[in-house]
Amino acid sequence: MSTYRCVVYDEDRNRKVIKLDLESKNEVDNYAIKNKLKLVRVKKYNSYIKNKRVKDKDTHIICKQIAILLESGCEVTKLLSILEKQSSSKISKILLKISNHIQKGNSITDSFKNTKLFSNFFISMVRAGEVSGSLDKVMNNLSDYYNKEYKLKNKILGIMTYPIILMASSFVVMLFMLIKVIPNFAESFLGNGIEPPIMTKLLINVSLFVRENLIYITSISIVLLLSIVFYIITSVKARYFINKIKFKIPIVRDINQLVIVSRFSRSLLILLSSGVQIMDAIDISSKVIDNDFAYEQILLSSESLRRGNSISSSLELSNIFPNLFISMVSIGEESGKLDNTLQAITEFYDNELDTTIEQIIRLLEPAIIAIIGIIVGGGILIMLTPMFDLINTI
Repeated sequence: MSTYRCVVYDEDRNRKVIKLDLESKNEVDNYAIKNKLKLVRVKKYNSYIKNKRVKDKDTHIICKQIAILLESGCEVTKLLSILEKQSSSKISKILLKISNHIQKGNSITDSFKNTKLFSNFFISMVRAGEVSGSLDKVMNNLSDYYNKEYKLKNKILGIMTYPIILMASSFVVMLFMLIKVIPNFAESFLGNGIEPPIMTKLLINVSLFVRENLIYITSISIVLLLSIVFYIITSVKARYFINKIKFKIPIVRDINQLVIVSRFSRSLLILLSSGVQIMDAIDISSKVIDNDFAYEQILLSSESLRRGNSISSSLELSNIFPNLFISMVSIGEESGKLDNTLQAITEFYDNELDTTIEQIIRLLEPAIIAIIGIIVGGGILIMLTPMFDLINTI
């Protein structure tokens, strides 16, 4: 998909400049013929949103607006045109792409899919809504879903922020001590003829090494850090290993499990309530949780379900979900009210996740202060101890 800037003349010989998001120059020519436009100049450049998925917040806005206009009886191409004019430039480009595909005779589902900007979960939901004739309801459900996803990601980001602050603060404090504080103590030792102990001498030597090689150390650290981040982002094996480790570390495992259950149950509820088959719903929901290791484990559940086993026993085989979740699914399955049970599960685990995040943040705040205090206090204590010993001998 590319964006073409076209200078055209319409039937009344009025000059216009339009932008078209199409696959090729031939499609631009066909568009001009179909709309009775004379092409004067065509310039191709890459689309601003090429290969980028639509953000959860933007998807929430798009779905909500479409749902409102569909409920009011507005026709799809017309509502896209209305939204395109009043939306931000980024969302307008997305809506223009969808509208162009629909005008070429594609279904609503294929039009969203052809943009390559929406997830398989989103496309499956739109397909279910289009087939069942309840696209307005589906769009409302999607709007609520992506709004919750946006809030969930902000909460997870909040948890990650504190360890980053801790490491960055500790690094800055250590660097300041090595460059500014310790050299002053070292001069005092030399001026008074004090022979420092081994730990103090080691700290002085480290300080001297850092000051003499600060540029090299900083450059190597930045390159190493960027290399690690790049490797994690681009390597499938690295991401799989990290996702697997998340289930081994106690506190991280608990948070990760809450996030997975919350996302899985919410997406499964929406898919099932929209008429998607249970097999497809589980497969799509397992991809929504965005964890390669968990997805691989849930494949065991899919195979078990294909062999005719119950949903709860199949999900239990994955060893991903907590026992309470499995028990609640089993109750919903036996009572024939799985939708209501999934709704209760989603609300329960959303609340559990909120509570856990608040507790972790409350614990991390004093932990950051304590660790920085230990670093500063430990360094100063190592440097001052020889001076106290000297004073005691006088």
